[in-house]
Amino acid sequence: MAGKWKIKPLSIATYQLPTIMYPLITIFYISLISIVVMLLLKRHEVKTGRPTIVSRMGRGTDHIFQTVFTAVRRFVSYLNKHTFIAIAQWIAFHVLKRIRNIYVEIKHRFISTPHGKKLIDAVRGRGEVTNHGASFYLRRISDR
Repeated sequence: MAGKWKIKPLSIATYQLPTIMYPLITIFYISLISIVVMLLLKRHEVKTGRPTIVSRMGRGTDHIFQTVFTAVRRFVSYLNKHTFIAIAQWIAFHVLKRIRNIYVEIKHRFISTPHGKKLIDAVRGRGEVTNHGASFYLRRISDR
């Protein structure tokens, strides 16, 4: 019985990565190496006291980032319970309005076909009911 159940070893050569994964893996490793290099440069800057090339390049953009961070801080300071509820209601209104418009468009396209009209009439109970209807109740209504 032991010979019947052989476990085949799984090798990496049998599994092929999807082609989208190669650039993603490459971007990940480049980012990882960049982060490590930046940490090492910062460590060297703190130990020696001299700014590195990255710090000198970033010095020219400090005022831009300061302006962005100030604007973000001001925007976040306006958020409280009431403004959050107002924003949530505004978003919900627009989402529901878009969903309703999609529903109306689909219904219009459905009703514009003869089969759709017939089906809607049948669902609403406006369709033709013959003597061979689905139930006794429907046959009695059709006789009236």
